[in-house]
Amino acid sequence: MHRIDRPRRRPIAVGRGAVAALTLGLLLMPTSPAGAAPTVAAEVSTAECVTAVPGGSRCGVLTVPLSRAVPDSAEATLPYVLVPAALETGRPPLVYLAGGSALSTLDIQQLAVEGGLAADRDVVFVERRGGRDATPSLDCASATAAIRASLGADGDRAARVAAIGTAFASCAAAWQEDGIVPSDFGVAPAAADLRDLRQQLGYARWTILAVGSSAGVALAASDADPGGVDGVVLDGPDLGAPGIVSAGGVAASLAVVRARGVEPQGPVPSPPAAPQAAAAEKPETASPDTAPTEVSRSAGILTAATDALVAAPHRTSGPRPITLGGDALLAIASHALSEPTAQAALPVLLSSVADGDSTVLDPVANDAIAQLADSGGILDRVLGCSTTGWPGAIERSDAEVTTPTLLEDVAAAACSSFAVGATPPPGAIGTSVFVLGAPEQAAALAVPVADGTADALVAVFPGSGAVPSVSSACARVAMRAWLSDPASYRAALCDADDAAVAVVDRADVAASPRWAEQTSSDTGGGWLLLVLPILFGLVAIGWSVAWGYRLITQALRRQPVQDGLLLGIAPVFGATWAIGGAVVLVRAAASSPAIALVGVPAALPWLSIALLVSCLGLVPVWQGAHRGSRLRIAALSLLWAATAGWTALFVLAWW
Repeated sequence: MHRIDRPRRRPIAVGRGAVAALTLGLLLMPTSPAGAAPTVAAEVSTAECVTAVPGGSRCGVLTVPLSRAVPDSAEATLPYVLVPAALETGRPPLVYLAGGSALSTLDIQQLAVEGGLAADRDVVFVERRGGRDATPSLDCASATAAIRASLGADGDRAARVAAIGTAFASCAAAWQEDGIVPSDFGVAPAAADLRDLRQQLGYARWTILAVGSSAGVALAASDADPGGVDGVVLDGPDLGAPGIVSAGGVAASLAVVRARGVEPQGPVPSPPAAPQAAAAEKPETASPDTAPTEVSRSAGILTAATDALVAAPHRTSGPRPITLGGDALLAIASHALSEPTAQAALPVLLSSVADGDSTVLDPVANDAIAQLADSGGILDRVLGCSTTGWPGAIERSDAEVTTPTLLEDVAAAACSSFAVGATPPPGAIGTSVFVLGAPEQAAALAVPVADGTADALVAVFPGSGAVPSVSSACARVAMRAWLSDPASYRAALCDADDAAVAVVDRADVAASPRWAEQTSSDTGGGWLLLVLPILFGLVAIGWSVAWGYRLITQALRRQPVQDGLLLGIAPVFGATWAIGGAVVLVRAAASSPAIALVGVPAALPWLSIALLVSCLGLVPVWQGAHRGSRLRIAALSLLWAATAGWTALFVLAWW
């Protein structure tokens, strides 16, 4: 029920000579101050790689005490990959901490080699303690199942949250039987692991690149290893509870997204600050001063959509359907705000739900549910508990919403059941800090991350989602520029909003849940969806060319062409539908890819008129058919009928 890789204990062999030597050593050893932490050992050893690595890389494991406060503690092992620098420059190495992703899931070739991180320095990728590839690995299947069930409409929220708390407590009890305490997986022990790894690998200093929920570990490492941290890069820092969990935070973030679309009424959010010119300048926060009226409008949209789901719960489609209740909406919105394409479609999705069409939620809802039910999220929750109250962990509150959201209740249940208290925020960080953020995410915060670091430099990339470097090429350029020379960093000469997706206008899209579900599938469903219309288009175009050639030949021979004109209705209008549809879809994909998450471009259903005329054009074709051509015409009619059914199902969304 609770998967946990049982930690190993070091074997102890004690002989009489050893006892005597130990006794003499204890007598001669100077007295340690009361309460001093016991000496702990750490070591690295070579090991098989847990993922594909570039040529020349070295793989190993770091072995550290599971509990640094308990003598003879069980061991924790953390796999790592060291990618040597392509060119030796003497620059401090870089250690990469993924947020919410296991080491085995990272594309190290892309990050280190193609992304240029290892161009002029060694790069070390290491699994966090408690991660999927570490031993022990925190997992709580019953809790992830309970979290998924809490998004449903069965029972009241109190009962669903209680079930989650019970599952958390059950996992904590099972871990306790194996000698595992959740508090040993907070940011302080993880920061000590980084110090030990640096020392064991023989590096004097290094720079820490932390993604998402690993930001707290990187900041704590400056306290745990002040002489060994040369700099810190926070890529989309996510402190406290994972994601945006408060109603006020989601509303403020949604207001920034809506401001990128149709011009809102009344005051609008001020534009986000550009990356600062130099580290010596006072940094601007990534959070725009969003006008209260616009945030209130966004909160009203969320409330209306929530009420609609409460009144009429929606059953999702897909392999694991679930009936969504009102509590699920904020979780879905929070997930959508973390991804550039989904956040651009979010305003239209919420408006559609508020108007009673909740079927449009399915693609984004399925992704959100899968993320919340991800077993790797347990470690993120433990890390979030240990950074509660830090700058960057406190979200904006909504004066109109005093009841905690479901996500806030889940976060509180995790911290209570796991008995993980908040670690004191790090003191003055004696090194440079570079923060990559997005205004949509930062708008949700009451206190920005940069407020906790006096020398932090903030670079803002609008529309880049939760982790800017994943979707923004400009963010990656800025990161490499800062790593090259933090002291002389200047704003990257690139388009900071290169990842921003055009926000969908409701007038530009026709809702089609089946289309959205297929095009958002990771299994290539988008291409399979287009096989039939592509085949239809090729046949219609070929038929049109053959018809045109025959008609011109008849005209040149001065033969009557009146009957031939009627025979061209089916192929010509069919080709018009196919070519017009292709143009509309390509233009929409280039200008506003978020449309595909809602449905089809608004012009596409109107093109169905051409397809209807084409189908009617088969009547004169049948009337003029002779015995030898009827089989061919029957095959064409079957193709036309199948395409009409496809259009009714995926474009017009009749069923």
